[in-house]
Amino acid sequence: MQATQSNDILVLEDEPLIALDLEDMLHHAGFKTNVLMSCAEALEWLQAKTPQVAVLDMHLKDGTCIDVAAVLNARGVPLIICSGSSERHPHEAFQTSTWLSKPTAERDLLTAVREAVTLR
Repeated sequence: MQATQSNDILVLEDEPLIALDLEDMLHHAGFKTNVLMSCAEALEWLQAKTPQVAVLDMHLKDGTCIDVAAVLNARGVPLIICSGSSERHPHEAFQTSTWLSKPTAERDLLTAVREAVTLR
């Protein structure tokens, strides 16, 4: 099955309050979002959809989102990593990603997303 392009921003975050906060910031700036909470859920969603940009928490309850990042990279989707970790993950799937620290300031998130949309 061919994945169709979506104008959504994929938000992959397993902490409900953080997910709601990211979704709220993006909605107020006029972006449509699709919030998912696990790698498995994201991989299933990606079978049919390709987001415009993805905002990912690297470490989810069902593992590190390396497989999700690899699929997104293969499709040319810009990645924004929101992480509580101060160190970048060394895996190649994350090397071209924009990195933001948690908690993420709204200004920083929106700047990163707007830049990614422009590059796309």
